Amino acid sequence: MTNGLNKKKANWVILFLLGIGIVLVFFLSWKTNPNLKGMPFIPGWLSDWADSVHNDRKRTGVPFIGLGLLVGSYLIYVQRTKPLYWLLVWSSLCLVVLIAEGVQYFLPSRSMDGKDIIWGILGSSVGLGLPFFTWHIVKSFKKKSS
Repeated sequence: MTNGLNKKKANWVILFLLGIGIVLVFFLSWKTNPNLKGMPFIPGWLSDWADSVHNDRKRTGVPFIGLGLLVGSYLIYVQRTKPLYWLLVWSSLCLVVLIAEGVQYFLPSRSMDGKDIIWGILGSSVGLGLPFFTWHIVKSFKKKSS
């Protein structure tokens, strides 16, 4: 009974964190000024890095690394480790990237950028890839030691 309650609680926590992450991605993607300096919840060192000219595209991938790590770790926790689940989650994160960038097309102060889409998809891939490959490595070591 306690294990079932813990899994339910974990489901809600993960969904809440994922929801906050996606809302944050949309908020930052659609705000009038793309610079992050002055955002009270973003540390100064991070906004300095993100607002730098040579990082303005790469920064799109950073939150997707975090979202990928979160959801990938969750898939392992709930034992949904078949490749179909990973593909579904990756596709969903890519859809978030496409929505975030696609809406920018309609905003007068913003513009849609294909490179941002690529960086977001790359971030999603790295974020999901880390737990996926770590899980496979651990699984293979467990098989060898058995």
